Amino acid sequence: MRTTSLNRGLTTLVVLAAAATACGGSDAGGSGGQGDTLTVVAAGAPASLDPAKANVGSDNWFVNLAYDTVLRQGPNGRTGPGLAAKWGYVGTGNTDFTFTLRSGLKFADGTPLDAEAVAASLDYSRKNGLNVSWTSAIESVTAAGPRTVRIHCSSPHPNLPQLLTQVLMVGSVISPKGLASPGTMGTHSYGAGPYVLDAAHTATGDHYTYTPNPYYWDKKKIHWKKVVIKIVANPNSALQAVRTGQADAMAITANQAGTATSAGLTVTGAPNVFMGVNLADRHGTIAKPLKDLRVRQALNYAVDRAAITKAVVQNHGHPTSQISLPGLDGFAADYDNRYPYNPAKARKLLAEAGYPHGFKLKMETQNLFGIDLVTQAVVQQWKQIGVTADLTTDTSVGQWLANATSKKYPALGFGYGGATSYALSLDWMLPHSTAFNPFATSDPELTRMLTTAAAAPADRQPALYQDVMRFVVDRAWFVSVLRMDGLYAYNAKKLSGFTAAPSYLPDLAWNVAPR
Repeated sequence: MRTTSLNRGLTTLVVLAAAATACGGSDAGGSGGQGDTLTVVAAGAPASLDPAKANVGSDNWFVNLAYDTVLRQGPNGRTGPGLAAKWGYVGTGNTDFTFTLRSGLKFADGTPLDAEAVAASLDYSRKNGLNVSWTSAIESVTAAGPRTVRIHCSSPHPNLPQLLTQVLMVGSVISPKGLASPGTMGTHSYGAGPYVLDAAHTATGDHYTYTPNPYYWDKKKIHWKKVVIKIVANPNSALQAVRTGQADAMAITANQAGTATSAGLTVTGAPNVFMGVNLADRHGTIAKPLKDLRVRQALNYAVDRAAITKAVVQNHGHPTSQISLPGLDGFAADYDNRYPYNPAKARKLLAEAGYPHGFKLKMETQNLFGIDLVTQAVVQQWKQIGVTADLTTDTSVGQWLANATSKKYPALGFGYGGATSYALSLDWMLPHSTAFNPFATSDPELTRMLTTAAAAPADRQPALYQDVMRFVVDRAWFVSVLRMDGLYAYNAKKLSGFTAAPSYLPDLAWNVAPR
């Protein structure tokens, strides 16, 4: 997947919604002690082991084991200490941020981890990372003392704490040795995490082996003598491996949940992805009907979200009209059912807008992770109000990104991982071209609301961002259909701490331990 924030939600979706699968031997060890081997899986190899070039979501496990981050996000969504023990914004406006590192830190190669090394690592990641819009507001990163780092932003950036956690990986600290040899970071580790990549026992694209870092600052966090991530593409083979004890855990799809449970495995999950159709051409550049708010609202009322959700994800999802998830700052609970299914009202709105017999619409989607199933269901329901779609289905995320940004398609099927509202706004709501706002739709009132929210104190941001969500839902910028759970099956007799939450993968590096 590709190189800017355009693909952030889709990359998150890869691991949270697809079947990341597992295989290989495992011995979880005794209760309270250090286990022998933890074996888990991904459905595909990581794009890179370089934290700056790894895909958020699908590659987190590979990176987080070997790279500690400045801060740490827990399953409750709160930011806590990591390599830094103290942190916070300076003054008002959310433009200046400082943090203070723990004393005595070392990289896995034994060299000191100090403020200068961290500043250099953050500078590398913000300039070379895949998701450049997340860091575009950062103007400078400097060492303000042996253990103190200061980040200055040219505009308010309220998302810096999460940016520096293991969830978004920008705060993954790379050693000077790694920065001096960036070409090798894709296949080797140069971090300060609890584990190091064991290159001698790793076969790129097949399995990745990690062993304890002897210089790690908190030995109590090292729960395993070895961690192995194996690549197995077939979800049925993977589930069989977990059922028979050859592996400990895997991500599953909704239709595997019953089989996993009946086999005695524990299934856990949390809302992590929303899907629908993006009405991207809101100014009617190539699809004139979409310029009319009544048309966009009609397309929302014409969709039976509950029926589609049941068909696609069974009981592991929820119909929704918004593009946020419970537990995130922008989630507006009162707007989950803003557009109840009402085809009669949809026809009335179309007639009022001058389209009593409907219209034709060019659309694009992709056949990954069920996105195409949701898009096709929406297309079928739109036919009932006279709207017909010429639908192109892409076969890769790369192809989808190219088509989405080509400005040839006024409507786009989408899947997007949960994100804080500031990060979401960079992709969806601000007047610059992205895969989720290819026509760079602008709205002065929306931009004003976002600017106010970004500069507000943390305790005021949720209410402000929820008003932002209500604003864009009222203006029907999209037809959000459902949010679905990221699901995992694991052997609870062997593992503890295997917890999933919105925008949070089970933390192999710190929390998953032998029972």
